[in-house]
Amino acid sequence: MTPEQSLRVKSLVDRSDVFNYVIDHLRAQGERSIFFGRNGETCAYRGTDLVLGVKETMCAVGALITDDEYDPTWEGAAVEELVIIPDLPASLRTRLNAHFEMLIDLQLFHDMQMWYTEEGVFTQHAEKIVARLREKWNIK
Repeated sequence: MTPEQSLRVKSLVDRSDVFNYVIDHLRAQGERSIFFGRNGETCAYRGTDLVLGVKETMCAVGALITDDEYDPTWEGAAVEELVIIPDLPASLRTRLNAHFEMLIDLQLFHDMQMWYTEEGVFTQHAEKIVARLREKWNIK
């Protein structure tokens, strides 16, 4: 994450801005954020880029965690578990709690319903889910 991206993430307050930032990030990334471990692959706040093989991808909630806030021990924890970690940076806790329920939906979208075509764009199914989430959260 560039310093400019970190500043932008830390300045996101409005629900629509958060939603659109996350969806734009997922679209631009063109793949899910996956960690490859001993037990196979799992979704990750910071994942391994499938092409480059380096940790560059970020999930829906991971896109809202700046590099200076990120802790690899959080991997495997859902956002519901993340916000109760005692040493979570206060600014991150505030940012996540402000849109907690919507972030649960966005994390589930990334982890279970977000699919890409071979060209790295959302499938029609993923687009329908985004449209439903926009409606649910009254996002313009």
